[in-house]
Amino acid sequence: MKRDADIVIVGGGSAGCVMAARLSADPQVSVLLLEAGGAGRNPLIHIPAALPELLGNRFADWDYATAPQPGLGGRSLRWPRGRALGGSSAINAMCYARGDLSDYDDWGHGWSGAEALHLFKASECHSDGVSQWHGEDGPLHVTRPDWEHPATTRFLAAGAQAGHARVADFAAPDRAGVGRFDTTTHRGLRCSAARAFLTPPVRARPNLTIRTGAQVEKVLFDGTRAAGLQLADGTVTARREVILCAGAVNSPQILMLSGVGPADHLRGHGLSVVLDQPEIGANLQDHLDICLMMRTRGGSAIGYAPGLIPAALRAPFDWLRRRSGLLASNLAEGNGFARSDPNLPKPDIQFHFLPALGENHGSTRNWGRTGVSLHACNLYPRSRGTIRLASADPRAKPVIDPGYLTDARDLGPMIAGGRMALEILEAPAFDPIRTGWHQPRERPESDADWERFICARAESIYHPVGTAAIGRVTDGEGRVTGLDGLRVVDASLMPTIVGGNTNAPVIMMAERIARRMTAGA
Repeated sequence: MKRDADIVIVGGGSAGCVMAARLSADPQVSVLLLEAGGAGRNPLIHIPAALPELLGNRFADWDYATAPQPGLGGRSLRWPRGRALGGSSAINAMCYARGDLSDYDDWGHGWSGAEALHLFKASECHSDGVSQWHGEDGPLHVTRPDWEHPATTRFLAAGAQAGHARVADFAAPDRAGVGRFDTTTHRGLRCSAARAFLTPPVRARPNLTIRTGAQVEKVLFDGTRAAGLQLADGTVTARREVILCAGAVNSPQILMLSGVGPADHLRGHGLSVVLDQPEIGANLQDHLDICLMMRTRGGSAIGYAPGLIPAALRAPFDWLRRRSGLLASNLAEGNGFARSDPNLPKPDIQFHFLPALGENHGSTRNWGRTGVSLHACNLYPRSRGTIRLASADPRAKPVIDPGYLTDARDLGPMIAGGRMALEILEAPAFDPIRTGWHQPRERPESDADWERFICARAESIYHPVGTAAIGRVTDGEGRVTGLDGLRVVDASLMPTIVGGNTNAPVIMMAERIARRMTAGA
């Protein structure tokens, strides 16, 4: 087993795969990529419609949960995070969204929407080819699906009936409206970051070593310089840099276990302090989501019910022969953006439509029932939370406290999004299949009704960011301020959350930092 390299990368997720591929393109630089999970060979990872089976699976998911949330009636929410090569891109819903380009202007420290667009295009191999908004030469396959469930077709019609424009391409500037998600899939298979960036020719590079099952316990320091890593089975040496790409939960956990974080908190767990940095693990942000679910006639949607049997029998043949049909669906087929206030400069609400009852994100089966789900989330929450250590044991799960709804201003957009979702589901396009409500049980009317529903049913849509933020913990290139040879490159860097799904932005961020590293910036 290789025990040293010029650059050691912790975490083989969306950012880590990009960093390993781009930095090892220089044959003079040796790169060691460490992933705590497995190689990601399980077939469920690669079949898009199998994604509900991945959540909570020990081979692919860290299976985290939050601390009880006072703003949500004391509930603890499930927080899946990928634990395999590809990271969360190996278990997510494959929704390709970039956020608003102005989000990156807001970050400062050298980041801009114009550069972000260039990097999105450089990473992308879009099924429609090159255009003003898309690239075709990158490793990440992005597909505009040619098949959709009939219930999704109804969602698009219902959105128009509720006054939302039809959007053909959410990468274009005017993205307010409803349409289909582009997906990180290719020929009916998931295109995770591992599948995209760690291709066989990349893996064959003699200067790149990929090790799975490698649980990192802490960063080792020589004074204030990161010199290597302590693993469960020994140490590794980094001659130039250690790069943490372990995600917005695990990267701050590793930093704190290494003595980098709030001094009093670290000492309380018996840890020596290398750098007192109170912002490590702070500034945690996430997209809180409310989901309305409507029951429909048998056979009109996906569900564990007799009406699905004909489609279920046909699906394997469609997928094996044409890599199309139900098994090639990412399930979260419909997308939409809207403004909770028409005077806002950009949309602050996002919709996700599923032609299924996605209760508890698919973990509740609802045997014998079929229906559809429409999620609405507040894209720019003001509430902030923390990641903190539960103990000094690297195997202990950290304490995740997102602080949902601790800022009262977040409730208004949530209610507005819920009302808009209700209008869409009540539109005439759904009349032929609608049979009643699943959630909420009774139609909310007043703001107080909506507040009770949100408190009882809101969930994460799994977009944690901000826990080692640019300008707070790191500089614009991800270098940890006050230390040498240590960098963070993942969603932890986002000082403010982007207005959309976070997987594509994390890949873009890694592309930018890798380019600047190779250019000597």
